[in-house]
Amino acid sequence: MKQLDHYLKACFVASNRNKCLTTKTTKMNLVQKLPIGLGLACLMMLNSCSKEDAQTPQPAKSERTDASMRDDGGYIKVLPIFHSTFGPLGSNVYPNGWQRGGSTSSDLIGYPTGSSNFTHLFGNPAWPWESPISPIQDVPNASSFLTISTKAKKTWTEDGTSTGKRSSVETTIKNLTPGKLYELTYYTTSSICAVKQNNLTPTYASAVVVDWIYSNGTKKNAMTMSLKNWKGTWKKQAITFEAAEKEQVLNFTAFTDSESTFGYAHIFVDHKSIKEVEPAELP
Repeated sequence: MKQLDHYLKACFVASNRNKCLTTKTTKMNLVQKLPIGLGLACLMMLNSCSKEDAQTPQPAKSERTDASMRDDGGYIKVLPIFHSTFGPLGSNVYPNGWQRGGSTSSDLIGYPTGSSNFTHLFGNPAWPWESPISPIQDVPNASSFLTISTKAKKTWTEDGTSTGKRSSVETTIKNLTPGKLYELTYYTTSSICAVKQNNLTPTYASAVVVDWIYSNGTKKNAMTMSLKNWKGTWKKQAITFEAAEKEQVLNFTAFTDSESTFGYAHIFVDHKSIKEVEPAELP
């Protein structure tokens, strides 16, 4: 306990605006000695006075800003937008068009979210994965993805009581035409961090749940996927849906098999991962 107090005091001193001379190396040495939860708290204190610790942004993959093309008649056709997950790394750092979900826990330290890579949680050298995550076979240039965390047990019936035990990320699908059919694709997996989160038993996430959130606040399940046979390996998933609104929020959250365990799930979205499709022909 005395040793822990020592590190926390060091974080406090380093974050004091009058003594903000802490180097990046010193910060990393402090964080490496703490569990993930305390490490995140320490980094938040340090970053309150210095931008020196910010992750170096990766070259951003450009998204089409006009999101349009010409159809067969030469008219401008507006294309739907499903933002990719390419972007900078870090805790509470998100790609363009993504954010932390508001329908689950708001505890940034207890249930962190952000952008990770294939070897480290949030790209932080102090938090390596127990085993590196496999590359995405269809997307060899993938370098980052979104990470969510959970200790909520999946009941498969009513998950409303567990919202405070898991985090989520979400994006707004734009340029939809109500009544039209669309197909979107993404990838999910789970991994274990070599550093414990607040002394909880680390485990693989058992499921990822994807929900639509409409403008009136109602929620509708879009997909529930088991990850039990996809540990550290990416699972490609497709959702076909009929648009109800011009813009719809898509939310991703995760579950474990026990509330005494803690897991991380990951979401990757490539460029051009949504398209309009024709209704299937009726027999």
